[in-house]
Amino acid sequence: MSMPDLAKLIDNVAGLNQDMAKVGTLVDRLDTTIIKLADISANVSQLLAVHESKLTAQEIITKQTVDLVEKRRIETEEKLQLIHARISSGEKELTAKIDDQYDDILKELKDMRKESTDQHNKLSNRITTMEKWMWTVMGAAGVFGALVGILVKIYG
Repeated sequence: MSMPDLAKLIDNVAGLNQDMAKVGTLVDRLDTTIIKLADISANVSQLLAVHESKLTAQEIITKQTVDLVEKRRIETEEKLQLIHARISSGEKELTAKIDDQYDDILKELKDMRKESTDQHNKLSNRITTMEKWMWTVMGAAGVFGALVGILVKIYG
C-alpha cells in the first residue's frame, strides 16, 4: 500500500472513530431515554392500575346505588298501593256506614211521621168528641133556656 493510501486509510479510520464516538454518545442517550421511558411506563402502569381499581370501586358503588334506588322505588310503589287500598276500603266502609245511617234516619222519620199521625188522629178524635159534647150541652142549654123562658112566661 502506498503512503497516500495509508494516509487516506488513517483519515478514514479517524473519521470512523469520531463517528463511532458520536454513535456511542447517541447510544448512551438512547439508553438513558429508554430507561426514562421504562420508568414512565411503570408509573403510567401504576396510575392505570390505581384508576382501574377506582373505576371498579365506582362501578360497584354505582350498581349498589342503582339497586338501592330500585328497591326504594319498589317499596314506595308497594306503600302507595297499600295506601290506595286503605283509602278505597275506607271509602267503601264510609259509604256503607252513610248508607246504613241514611236508612236508619229514613226509618226514624217514617216512625216519627206515623207517631205524629197517630197523635194527630187521637187529638182530632178527642176534639171532635169534645165538640160534639159541647154542641150537645149548648143545644141542651138552649132547649133548657127556652123551656125556662116559656115556663117563666107561663107561670111568671
